[in-house]
Amino acid sequence: MAIQPGGEAWDDRRRLAAAVDHALQLLAQGATAEAAETEGVDFKEERGRRGAGGRIHPGEPRNQAVAEQLADEVACLANSVNGGALIVGVADDGTLIGADTDRDWLRQRISERIDVAAAVDERLLPDGTRLLVVLVAEAREPVADTRDRLRWRVGTSCAPVDRSEWWAQRLRRQGHDPLLATTSRTSANLPPGAVAAVQRLLRSTPGEQRQLADLPPRDLLTRLGALLPDGHLTAAGALLLCPAPRTVIELVALDVPGGNVVLPPPDLSGLSLVEQLVEVETRLDALDTGVPQHAGLRIAPVRRVPWPAVREVLLNAVVHRDWLPADPVHVTWVQEDATLDVVSPGGFAGGVTENSVLSARYSRNPALADLTRAMGLVERQGVGVDRMFRDMVALGHRAPGIREEPGPQVRARLVGGLPLAAVVAVTTSLAPTVRQQDVRVVLAVHALLRDGFVTAATLAPLLQVPEDEAVDALDVLSTCTVAGQPVARSSGASSWVPGAGLVAAGTVDPQAVATAKRRGLLTWWRPDAVGARRLVDAWLQVHERITSGDVAGITTFSGQASLSLLQRLEADDLVVRGTSRGRTAHFTSQNSPAEAGLHAAPRESQK
Repeated sequence: MAIQPGGEAWDDRRRLAAAVDHALQLLAQGATAEAAETEGVDFKEERGRRGAGGRIHPGEPRNQAVAEQLADEVACLANSVNGGALIVGVADDGTLIGADTDRDWLRQRISERIDVAAAVDERLLPDGTRLLVVLVAEAREPVADTRDRLRWRVGTSCAPVDRSEWWAQRLRRQGHDPLLATTSRTSANLPPGAVAAVQRLLRSTPGEQRQLADLPPRDLLTRLGALLPDGHLTAAGALLLCPAPRTVIELVALDVPGGNVVLPPPDLSGLSLVEQLVEVETRLDALDTGVPQHAGLRIAPVRRVPWPAVREVLLNAVVHRDWLPADPVHVTWVQEDATLDVVSPGGFAGGVTENSVLSARYSRNPALADLTRAMGLVERQGVGVDRMFRDMVALGHRAPGIREEPGPQVRARLVGGLPLAAVVAVTTSLAPTVRQQDVRVVLAVHALLRDGFVTAATLAPLLQVPEDEAVDALDVLSTCTVAGQPVARSSGASSWVPGAGLVAAGTVDPQAVATAKRRGLLTWWRPDAVGARRLVDAWLQVHERITSGDVAGITTFSGQASLSLLQRLEADDLVVRGTSRGRTAHFTSQNSPAEAGLHAAPRESQK
């Protein structure tokens, strides 16, 4: 999320910091908190600090109640003109009670809850009181709080606001997003099929948004933000709901790549974008017939490509495309391979790259993104991409491929197929259960199943985050279990290897293991010669050395069998034995410069 629409980030920060300084100065001069507060500066005390009789108790560095409290306040300020600041550690009467919450932890928890990257600074007053100052920039699109409410500052408090009012205010102040503009069209210009399609989509969504489908059309469109208070459609509303003169989403189905056309692209001109989306989804639903999947004593059909991933990739292509070119979004389904290819006009924007789609947050068309979000079609910005990755790898499929191509255009590719039972057995048994939804954990499990070990250095590119954040993900992984046994265990070499829970769940069925091995997973489990070499090569790419204990810890071979394996690789000149012997014996890469110097002379003398 950008710091300010079209705005000067550093100027905003200086302005907010100056407002905080002024408020604290008033407080020091004896003003009450109420008198020192302004529309953009609010004082807060941490939730849960007051006991009986108003007595102040010590706070906790990691208090979830405080994180939720402040996340809601940050969302309110982000929705407000020019953002604002929270000064945490000041009671309502102006008493300085201090703040005990950990700064970095709080910033991360706020971001997780409402996807706002607020700046959190520490202030140490002359008397030793520690305050936290949360600087919040104005959001580019509406921000819902932890209870899915839209609120903004009115005076010195937060008040509800609906989307149409929020965008109307935005239109008056900022006009850089073309889809923010008001149009001459009204709800009278909409075909009945467009409103019906919106209602159909809303009824298929979970939660309170489903109830919007029962509103009269004008009220429905106003609540969604497609219709402004004056009765005119926004450009985003007109784009989504008015009849399109051409096919906007072109779907073709092939039997095999470059083969026969199973389903030619239908002519969808004259239908609104939302109607075209429903039509394409309906056709894809018929094409992906699903496969039987055993679930205990039941057999349940499972799609070859998980449906949430399909919807997310389609909506990303529509919502974040460049709308200046007239080219349609091209969707190709390959029947035999269960592969979905989606190409949208326009390259990446806002600093997003193929190496940061999981971690970067940017919307090229914020008004359109918010409208589809209000309809329940997409998650809050960025979360849907996370879930697309999670849903694919949780079934044993490859992670989605998303890249920029000449044009420019962005191609997203989902390769599905039969779910891998060995993978599903692990990912559906993770405990705590909530971690089954954690993309970091699921991708870390995927890395363990693929490579037999994981480190912060190997996990960071997969999560598309810095190594220190990958360390946090590994800390979470270490708390997860399957059937009461750990999913991963530390190898003592900055690595995590499969734990007893993962091994037991993932290798109980020999046929499932064989299928997984053919797909490049579990090749480290009782490996053949090729799998053993691949494992050792991968280990030595991120470690200086490997021991028989390292091999045994991954493959479950005995210590002697693991040593024999390394000796065979040594005989083939694939690894070099280190100087130590016995239980401390180790091997290094043939190309290791450190070991090359140690062994050049001894090998020569043995000839």
